[in-house]
Amino acid sequence: MNRIGIDLGGTKIEGILTTDNPMDVLVRKRVSTEQEKGYAQVLANIAGLIEELRNVSDEPVKLGMGIPGVVNQSTKRVQQANAQCLIGEALEEDLANRLGQGINIENDANCFVLSEALHGAGKGYQCVAGIIMGTGMGGGIVINGQPWKGRTGLAGEWGHASIEEPDGVLCWCGRKGCAENYLSGTGIQRIYREATGQDRSVASIHEGFLSGDSACKLVMDQVLNYFARSMANIMVHLEPDIIVIGGGVSNLPILYSEGLRRTNEIVFGTPLTKIVENQLGDSSGVHGAASLAI
Repeated sequence: MNRIGIDLGGTKIEGILTTDNPMDVLVRKRVSTEQEKGYAQVLANIAGLIEELRNVSDEPVKLGMGIPGVVNQSTKRVQQANAQCLIGEALEEDLANRLGQGINIENDANCFVLSEALHGAGKGYQCVAGIIMGTGMGGGIVINGQPWKGRTGLAGEWGHASIEEPDGVLCWCGRKGCAENYLSGTGIQRIYREATGQDRSVASIHEGFLSGDSACKLVMDQVLNYFARSMANIMVHLEPDIIVIGGGVSNLPILYSEGLRRTNEIVFGTPLTKIVENQLGDSSGVHGAASLAI
């Protein structure tokens, strides 16, 4: 039986048709999300993409999808979604009714971690924690090959663990000091802008740090301390075998050397958890969605 994996983004919806091996892609296609047109349009676009992929399959398919939000495990409705038109909607039920078959929906960060746990940097480990450090920050947990979602689906949302309360930066979620405001790409750029009055990309800040630029050194020193604090908190609460980092910020090699060193200096107990860069890149989410198709 083939699989269809869907990665729902803010502007694009990516879909893949695979064999029963979710890494063996037969067809890949993208369409626009069009969330500005409302929930009904997004629902139609998702269903249309699935139907198109289903029609080219020469055998029955199983369906999985990652979304930029969380499906509440009690109400089965979407909550805390970046694509705000999804909030409060029974997306899983609506798609199942429209398509005539069930679909397994997870947070997109959970899909990232699942893919890395099964096929990437976390393969072979019992407990894998994952963090996406991109424009925003998200994460998830996979234990014995299965996502651990928690009571309401919010397990592993490291981006909204406060690391700088009570005087931290106000987050969009309404709380202060969330890690997302210090470790996401936009967070690192904000720290640099507040220190210098100028804008600079994260990659350029890192390059400046390596070349000895004083402002970049100051900013990256702060970022590495925030990173260590966040990783140490994950380790002491979960003690995963490995933490896999994704998103654009994951491309900074300093995280896996100096960042790891600082983490090990402050973590409680004997540090054994590895911190590594992802192996599957931008494809992790959609392949994780295909892995959900059960």
